[in-house]
Amino acid sequence: MKNKKQKNSFKKNIIEWIVWLLIFLIIVIATPKFLTKALNSEYPIASITSSSMWPVIKKGDIIFIKGVDGKNDISIGDIVVYNNPRGFTIHRVVELNEDTFITKGDANNVNDPPVKYEELIGKAVYIKDKPLRIPHLGKLSHIYNK
Repeated sequence: MKNKKQKNSFKKNIIEWIVWLLIFLIIVIATPKFLTKALNSEYPIASITSSSMWPVIKKGDIIFIKGVDGKNDISIGDIVVYNNPRGFTIHRVVELNEDTFITKGDANNVNDPPVKYEELIGKAVYIKDKPLRIPHLGKLSHIYNK
């Protein structure tokens, strides 16, 4: 009798693990694809790797990025993401010019060099005047990328 209960318990544990693995895989695969479409962005999620936007966005946070259609979709004060030779930068717009825009990290003392609008990836998704962020979740990607 005990042996039959052990076999049933073992089967139940295996089935539970398989179900949880399938749920995990669906989340890992489907979420980025869904966010790409919903936010109209090739890069809908970003992990923050520096403290330059402290205290609004902290190192280790994850933020969500929505696509933009060039300079007409950004304003002074927006937190934007742009491509540079070292990767992505996530800073606040402080100046808009004809062919370029200028950003600055909230915790930085100086403005960044001018950026061409073609380098613009998107801007942060906001909820109630604050960027939508998930604290600490980005630390997982920092550990994984080391």
